[in-house]
Amino acid sequence: MEDQKNQNQPIPFKKASSWKNMLGKKWAFPAIYIGTAAIILAIVMWYQSSVTDTVPGQTADNGGVAVTTPQDGTAIPADESAGKDGAVPVAGNPQPLAWPVGKGVKYEQGMGFYDEQASKDEQQKALVTYKDTYIPHTGIDLKATDGKRFDVTAALAGKVTKVENDPLVGFKVEIEHDDKLVTVYQSLEKVTVKPGDQVTQGQVLGTAGRNVYEKDAGVHLHFEVHVDGEPVNPEQYLVQPEAEHQ
Repeated sequence: MEDQKNQNQPIPFKKASSWKNMLGKKWAFPAIYIGTAAIILAIVMWYQSSVTDTVPGQTADNGGVAVTTPQDGTAIPADESAGKDGAVPVAGNPQPLAWPVGKGVKYEQGMGFYDEQASKDEQQKALVTYKDTYIPHTGIDLKATDGKRFDVTAALAGKVTKVENDPLVGFKVEIEHDDKLVTVYQSLEKVTVKPGDQVTQGQVLGTAGRNVYEKDAGVHLHFEVHVDGEPVNPEQYLVQPEAEHQ
C-alpha cells in the first residue's frame, strides 16, 4: 500500500531547479543583459539600413559639402550642387535692372544704401534724420541734376502688386519680378499704373516728387530692391550707368 502511494506522488521537476541554479550565478544577469542589448542593436541597425535604401534623394557627405543624389541614384558633383566655398547658389540669376529714370534725363545719385559692412563714415552718410531720429536708408535716391520733376520707369518687367499714397513717402509703387525679387518706387508725385498691371522694363510708372520723410532731398525718386522680403543694395543689381547719369 505504501509503495502505491509513492508511485502516485509527482516526480520533482529537475529542469526548474537547473534554471534556478544557473540564475543564481553572478555572471547570469550581466550575460542576459548584454545578449539582449546586442539583439536590440542589431534590429535597430537593420531597420535604419532598410530605410536608407528605400528613401530616394538621400544625401551624402562629400568633403564637408552635402551633395544630394537624385532618385535615379546618379551623384551630383560637388561643384555643380554648391559653390566652391560650400554655399548653395541662389536659383536663377535675375536680369540686370535698368536705372529707373526716363530717357534723356540727366540725373545724379543722392543718399545711398545703408550697408552694415561699410565704414562708419559711409554708414553715417546713409542715415535719414526724421524727428531727431537716425534711421538706416534702405534704398538709393535719384534726382535730376536740374532739380526738376522727371519720369520714373520700371527697372525690370513684372507685375504691379501695390500702389498707395503714403503720407510720409508720397505715392509708392511695388513691382514683383521673378526669383523673389521686388522693386519699390517711392516719393512719386503721381502714378500711371495700378495693381495687377503687367509692365515692361522702361515703362513709365509716374513722376518723381517730394515727400515729408526725406524733405531735404527735394524732388527725387527713392528706389529699393528687395530679395526674399529683405532690402538689398540696388547698385548690386543695376546695370552700368548710362550717359545721362552724371
